[in-house]
Amino acid sequence: MLSSDAELQELSVFKIGSVVEINGRTVRIRVDKAKNGSHLLYQGKTLRNVSVGGYIKIAKGFYDIIAKVDGEAVTEDNDSSSFYSSKRSHVDRILTVSLLGYFDRGGKFRRGVRELPLVNNDCFLLTQAEFDEIHSFVGPEDIALTIGSLAMEKGQQVNIGVDAVFASHIGIFGNTGSGKSYTLAAVYHRLFEQYKHSDQFKKNAEFVLIDFNGEYVNTSEETEDHRSTSVITDNELRREYVLSTRDGNGHRLPISKETAEDPVFWTVLLDASEKTQAPFIQRTLDSPYWDEKLDDDEALRHEIGYIVYNAVKNGDSAQDRASINHFLKEVALALGANAPQELTEYTDRLHAKLGYHNVGKTFYYRDDSRGDIYANVPTNDQYFKEVTLDAIKALDLSFGLVEHMNRIRFKLIIQYYSDVFRGFANREHLGPVIKRLETRMPSIQKLLEVSDGELLTRPLTVISLRDVNLDMKKVIPLLLCRQLYDRKKKAENGTFLNIIIDEAHNILSTVSARESESWKDYRLETFEEIVKEGRKFGVFLTIATQRPHDISDTIVSQLHNYFLHRLVNNLDIHAIEKAVSYLDKISFESLPILPTGTCILSGVSAQVPVVVSVSALEPPFEPNSKTMTLNDKWQARPSESKESS
Repeated sequence: MLSSDAELQELSVFKIGSVVEINGRTVRIRVDKAKNGSHLLYQGKTLRNVSVGGYIKIAKGFYDIIAKVDGEAVTEDNDSSSFYSSKRSHVDRILTVSLLGYFDRGGKFRRGVRELPLVNNDCFLLTQAEFDEIHSFVGPEDIALTIGSLAMEKGQQVNIGVDAVFASHIGIFGNTGSGKSYTLAAVYHRLFEQYKHSDQFKKNAEFVLIDFNGEYVNTSEETEDHRSTSVITDNELRREYVLSTRDGNGHRLPISKETAEDPVFWTVLLDASEKTQAPFIQRTLDSPYWDEKLDDDEALRHEIGYIVYNAVKNGDSAQDRASINHFLKEVALALGANAPQELTEYTDRLHAKLGYHNVGKTFYYRDDSRGDIYANVPTNDQYFKEVTLDAIKALDLSFGLVEHMNRIRFKLIIQYYSDVFRGFANREHLGPVIKRLETRMPSIQKLLEVSDGELLTRPLTVISLRDVNLDMKKVIPLLLCRQLYDRKKKAENGTFLNIIIDEAHNILSTVSARESESWKDYRLETFEEIVKEGRKFGVFLTIATQRPHDISDTIVSQLHNYFLHRLVNNLDIHAIEKAVSYLDKISFESLPILPTGTCILSGVSAQVPVVVSVSALEPPFEPNSKTMTLNDKWQARPSESKESS
């Protein structure tokens, strides 16, 4: 009898009203007049009454339907029983709620609408056990990681499941200073703390973090609290590549010989056009012709001399002395320190003595004893063979020590000049890609090296692009992700690969005007393939950006889980609204006013969207993204003030 009385008492306290209207997933509820206070008293405890953003339970037969309160209003009740009653009794409080899910017969919360309520169905506040069940995001076979607490319910921890979150594509969005870098570091720090002692984790887990601003690189400055000295995880589990195009002192990413010889690699690296430049690169690198010549110094000297001879004999007005001179300097550049002084002297001599006759449309050579000798005179063929072909064959040119990247560069250069000087290719079509080869090759050599070494030797690999120039900032992540993804597609070892891209708008933007449409399409298609098909091969993508509107719609819509920080731009909010089907009206409207360090967790891992205050990290694990405190930099310290006085 006591239990029955307790149940009746609980029902009377927790019942807040009844359904008065159903319009699809939107339901209107009239609140009992006795339940219009902000709090309720039950068993000596105060309970928060129903309000906007809270949850209610609608009882329909054997099913309990769960809804979230989107809004409330008041209407006047003209049928009040007594004319002399209080005016408060003439007012009805009406809640507008949206259906989220239901409790099954086992008491488990399920997202989705299975049944709609009926008019006059009773509505109740949630008990603590029911509230906990709705916010329980970790399955019985999954492992829970605590990432923070509910912003509206202090002390209520928010846990995420390892399988539910990390075996998925993740989006972390928020304006600068909203805490998205901190959230990224916090989420992955919890994961590494959970598994850092597991040998299987060290063997089968690969995380690659592409860092455009150097926020995840360990600082070398020792502070009292060792801030940012082990960003995300201990140094035993991470490896850093701090790349730089400013000087040659930065790290170099190891790439395999097969990757370095892949025509697609150089097509991407040089932004080659699809119609003419990409086929030229493909034809050159697929052909074994120049490889055979590079292994035979005598044969290659003959080829170089013959190219110069053909350039002089053809007399094409599109060519000039500078082109021939430039070609010979490219030969010297390929040889590097092994280039003999005789080659430089010959190049300078040929440039000084070779001229072009515009009327006769022919080259001529200024011989000290015979005067000007014209190349279009058949009897002078032997003379020009002697000053070009035979002279170059006599030089001591040894190509056996040309390193791999320079070897490929030289193959492209010599094929280009061979085709152009013989009239087989249009200089205007191929010239731009050769020019990019010349300007980018120094950067390529500072960033990449052909090596048999493994790139991913520890669970976390951080690649910093902070000191890399703009051209290579776009190319390096694409090449890296393409290589890792292709490798994973061929592998059958079941390893896990998570590619994490911070400031992802640098590489995934759809509005960049600095590149051709074909290059942009290739770049986006590569990452769209990863986000659409990568799950099958154990490859997952995590992107963090302050401009989700700039990111490809395909990529944003294919993400599974979202950590949404403060967004104030309407275009960014609209992009989230289109892509994230799990958010309710209240969550969208709260995006511009979220405090720093607070985010909305939504997606397949969270049964309902929740506002989370991300737990603080210990100082050594924090990213280098802390906002500068101006007073600390500008205000004089007490000791300095005394000295100045």
